[in-house]
Amino acid sequence: MDRSAAKATFASTIALLAAYFILPWAVKYPTLLGKTRLWEPDPQFAHVRETCVALHPSQLHGCEKFKIVGDTLFAACVSSWASRKKWFPPMGEFDMSLGDEAVIRDSLYMVNLKTQELTLLSMPDFPKYIDFCVHGMDIVEVSPGDFSIYMVNHRRSASVIEKFSYKAGSKEVLHVATYNGTHQGLINPNDIFAVPTSGTSDIESEFFVTNDHYFRSSRLGRALEKYLRLPTGSVYYYSTSTGFLKMISGLSNANGIAGFQSHKLDSAPGLANMVFVASILEGVVIAYRYAPGKVTEKGGFLKLRSFDFDFVMDNLAISQDGRWLYLTGHGEPANLDWHWRSPNNIPSASVSYRMSLTELGSHFGNRGEMGEPRVEKIVVDRMGLIGNASTTAVGDDALNKYWISGLTFRGIMECRLYKSTPHEEETD
Repeated sequence: MDRSAAKATFASTIALLAAYFILPWAVKYPTLLGKTRLWEPDPQFAHVRETCVALHPSQLHGCEKFKIVGDTLFAACVSSWASRKKWFPPMGEFDMSLGDEAVIRDSLYMVNLKTQELTLLSMPDFPKYIDFCVHGMDIVEVSPGDFSIYMVNHRRSASVIEKFSYKAGSKEVLHVATYNGTHQGLINPNDIFAVPTSGTSDIESEFFVTNDHYFRSSRLGRALEKYLRLPTGSVYYYSTSTGFLKMISGLSNANGIAGFQSHKLDSAPGLANMVFVASILEGVVIAYRYAPGKVTEKGGFLKLRSFDFDFVMDNLAISQDGRWLYLTGHGEPANLDWHWRSPNNIPSASVSYRMSLTELGSHFGNRGEMGEPRVEKIVVDRMGLIGNASTTAVGDDALNKYWISGLTFRGIMECRLYKSTPHEEETD
């Protein structure tokens, strides 16, 4: 290839990168950074902050992910801030020397939402010498009263998925299995969607898990991924029969993931077997449909469409009635690292929206057949008055309750979703 042809090829490559990566980002960049955002929630949610109460702030620290099942809230929380500030891959902390604390031992809590009783769930058979550094999680009911809990565990040796079993009414979880997908490229697991497998044994497993970075500990590599918005994120599928398989690639920081459990489909039967994935550096949530038991076959996993948002979301959650997808994250992502280093001095804006799932229509395809849903802005909190660095939120219309937590929250905030119940007229 002569020099002129090489220059032309280089110019074409740069133009292609600009068209697909730089220009779209430049257009959306000010909004995602919070520079042009209107810092007010929708009027019907303007009261939320004044109604919030912190649940168990002295115990529930930094609960990055929680999941509500029935009347119970399960939360994966920090036990030692000293350990987390040294080792937590999602925030770029890779100091393996923990000082006097030889092992990381984070906590899994359970809150009874009727009585607000707090229970620290013991793990009697989880090896004492193995790190337990919690991140994303999901819970699926395999039979009445029997649950499987999947948790991302950032061991210093490798980031893996731990599976536990839990029986309703118990105060302990039992370790079932560890799934390590590093050899297949699952280096940085972030969040999990446990596929409903009702009636199967604890030994069988099926889940999707996001992989947020390609680089694990390279600061340069991770910086390039973030600032160049590199499409190095992915989503993996695991089943007992297939092992780990990469199903989605080309995402810019694949983070939150959520799908439907069977009990949520009464109000939205057309949403069966759907899963939503957040590509957070694009400000996009993507909807997919999978075929149970045939995910890896041709046509067994299909992209439906993308939904654009104006903030960097973190985790996703589907309300228990199946009517809403909650998206929560960071309104000023440029402040997040600074807040992490100095949480008492620098705020990190919290943002939480929800998208209606009952307005999507009954037909989903690849040509935009899915309807445009309504989006409501519940929390737009620039100063972190509810809490800083929000990562998970969900509401319950019937109970008129809303819960939100995050990377540096003290307690999980419980708030009133509406001024009055949804079926009452509001009075001033």
